[in-house]
Amino acid sequence: MYNLTPGAIPAIYNGESPSSPTLQCLGAKEIPGSGSKRVRLMLSDGKFFMATCMLASQLNHLVTEGDLQTNAVIRLNKYSSSVLQDGSKRVVICLNIDVLHSGSEVGKRIGEPVSVNQVAPLKEQNRKPMQELTSPKPNKQYAPKAPTTPAGSDTKIMPIDSLTPYQNRWTIKARVINKGDIREWKNARGEGKLFSFTVMDDSCDIRLTCFNEDATKYMDVISMDKVYYISNGSLKPANQQYNNTKHDYEMTVRRDTVIELCDDGESCSVAKASYTFVPIKDLPQSVNKVVDVLGAVKEIGDLSTVMIRSKNKETEVRNIVLVDQSNTEVRTTLWGDKATGFEAVGNPIVAFRSIKVSDFGGCSLSAMGMTSLSVNPDIPEAMNLKQWYESEGANCATANITSSSGSNNNTNWVTLADIKDKRLGFNDKPDYVTSKVTVLYCKKENVLYQACSSVDCNKKVVDLGNGQYRCEKCSTNKDSFKYRMILNMHVADEYDSHWVTCFQDQGEIILGMSSEELGEIKSSDENRFESVLRRIDFNSYFMKFRIIADRYNDEERLRVTVVNVSPVSNSDYSKKLLSDIKALELK
Repeated sequence: MYNLTPGAIPAIYNGESPSSPTLQCLGAKEIPGSGSKRVRLMLSDGKFFMATCMLASQLNHLVTEGDLQTNAVIRLNKYSSSVLQDGSKRVVICLNIDVLHSGSEVGKRIGEPVSVNQVAPLKEQNRKPMQELTSPKPNKQYAPKAPTTPAGSDTKIMPIDSLTPYQNRWTIKARVINKGDIREWKNARGEGKLFSFTVMDDSCDIRLTCFNEDATKYMDVISMDKVYYISNGSLKPANQQYNNTKHDYEMTVRRDTVIELCDDGESCSVAKASYTFVPIKDLPQSVNKVVDVLGAVKEIGDLSTVMIRSKNKETEVRNIVLVDQSNTEVRTTLWGDKATGFEAVGNPIVAFRSIKVSDFGGCSLSAMGMTSLSVNPDIPEAMNLKQWYESEGANCATANITSSSGSNNNTNWVTLADIKDKRLGFNDKPDYVTSKVTVLYCKKENVLYQACSSVDCNKKVVDLGNGQYRCEKCSTNKDSFKYRMILNMHVADEYDSHWVTCFQDQGEIILGMSSEELGEIKSSDENRFESVLRRIDFNSYFMKFRIIADRYNDEERLRVTVVNVSPVSNSDYSKKLLSDIKALELK
């Protein structure tokens, strides 16, 4: 019933690469003391098992969510293997897995597998060194040898899509397809500068980042469209908010990283860069992500100067409007050198690589330091767009996904599921969104606290037990206090639920009474106090949320605060639904 791939485990153990073998998971165990969570798997083909298999960290959810259990049957779609430097064992990294049958469905171990080590000890095999990591795509041909590499010896070039953090030495040969600007950073851990660039080969692309001295060193070394040998570097999971490469990891340049220009003719042949364009009409589904966009320039704004308060300096800015065949237009903001250097006339076709999608003004685009811009690129998509714009696009009515005012006060409707799916709040600044929600429950604990009676102070006071209340902020003792309100509510919509915090002003609107009135009720009649909180259960509201992530006790958590609340207006909500329907009609 459950057909495992015969001979797959010995083949992998011997450095071969059977394509998408079907295997059984005999166990999944977290490795203690490994820092970040790592899971070891024991995989079997029914006759032999191998216990030195590791689950890629981005797949840990398969174990934590219960999908990958003991006895589950899986298909190993993508993996890599390597022999440790001491030659003691071969390690397999599982990069992509489909769970075909759950452990509870299978219910038992298939066959009577024995350890593959009993077949032939690894030391007796013709081992491959770690830099010759096997690729799970055996049909793809790579040059068996590169010219002398930066390390000074002939070595096999690894495809980029085989890179994982679990290898010590490797060399890739790749073309630079995107180069950002040097920018400064500053946070609680210090300050410095960095710059990023993206390289690709025939298998994949990957982003590299250089910090501080390395940023200065390589800024003048790296040139667009040139091919380089790159050896060594630290890999970590890619941050999808700032990285739109296809690789699961991104690379940090280290002191021992070596980057050398490939200048030996034919052996430097690497595929030219390609784009993954997102249609403008689909950009609202990619808010806070980095994407590639192709558009015809419908309008070019004047160059102006704005003050960047966080950096306390002025910079140039220019807005342009892009449109494409989806009959949708979007405002795009260029900053600094990109703004001053954009001098295109007429209605050129512009290709952006790695441009940020923002919810500013509804939905808009913003060029970053890593964004590259190409005017009238020589690619088929640009030629087709130019033909469309000149023949009909210039005269077509278009939908504008950016509001004319560009204000963040414009309603940005989301569902509660969007908070998780779009990773709202995980940027450098908070996200402000609006949802139609229903209150499920309001906690009665800590709804009120005693605060300083001064008009301009809301600090919690200490009851001294003698009729005096101490405010540490004001350094005074007072004869009285005032109540302040904090509502912790569980709210829901049709898609998800979330705990939110509602402070004084909005809490008084929801309860329909002041915090002082609620305080008097609580002190005199506990049952009535509870009934006041219960009467808002299952009432619906429009709520505007402030969403931001922070760290508490080394744990990342999301804080959702109500900044505005109002009763549900059927008229306003109907307008919102009609707008959604019109947007769907344009797709």
